[in-house]
Amino acid sequence: MDKIFKTLNSINNFSKKLIFFASAFVVSSCVIGITLIMYNQTFLNQVELYSIGSTLIQKSIVVFAHAVIAALIMDWFKNSFQNDD
Repeated sequence: MDKIFKTLNSINNFSKKLIFFASAFVVSSCVIGITLIMYNQTFLNQVELYSIGSTLIQKSIVVFAHAVIAALIMDWFKNSFQNDD
């Protein structure tokens, strides 16, 4: 566990900020999607609104995965070019 925490703490600040804002985006998008689904089940019961809510949740998780992967790749490139000098 210590090795994992040391590795995560060694990530540069830009990558940490990217992961932080991506996680905030995912949480807010999932809350909006869940709210749409709950509103749909409580009041409207329409297939379209349920589909929009579930798609919003799915796509926000995909965006979060892309942001984390991009942040880790950018950090890896930065560290690999700094170590070669």
